[in-house]
Amino acid sequence: MVEKLLADLPGKISDHAERVFLEEAITCFRHKAYRAAIVMTWNLTYFHVCHYVLKHKLAEFNAEYPKRHGGIHKKAKAPTIAKYEDFSSDLKESEVIEICRSANIITKEQFNALDRQIGRRNSAAHPSTTVIIYVQAEEFIHDLVENVVLTITI
Repeated sequence: MVEKLLADLPGKISDHAERVFLEEAITCFRHKAYRAAIVMTWNLTYFHVCHYVLKHKLAEFNAEYPKRHGGIHKKAKAPTIAKYEDFSSDLKESEVIEICRSANIITKEQFNALDRQIGRRNSAAHPSTTVIIYVQAEEFIHDLVENVVLTITI
């Protein structure tokens, strides 16, 4: 099921960087590198969300940032987000997602998918004895692609 979803996805993604993330995720999944497939699918999804914010919801994000994370905002190197790199200069990915939800940039369902999967991504990305099998990678990829990437139109 996820193999067809991944195979059909390149035609639906116009951004070059997103296609590169997707191609790596597909390669990893097909070669049974499920841990890497999870990480690359997260990269695709997070990059997609950030670029949506940059293109369509930047004012909303920047207005919500000091409200949601005032302490971080006060000390931030980039207190106003203007480019992709600014998202990671002071904020954790989970904080970016929280701001997006608070500002109604993403839906409750999109937030839930991202929040649900960030823990699994963390387990996959950091050295651990966690075993990741086909079914877990398939569910992760399906959840993020169907519930976030394909529902947020850039």
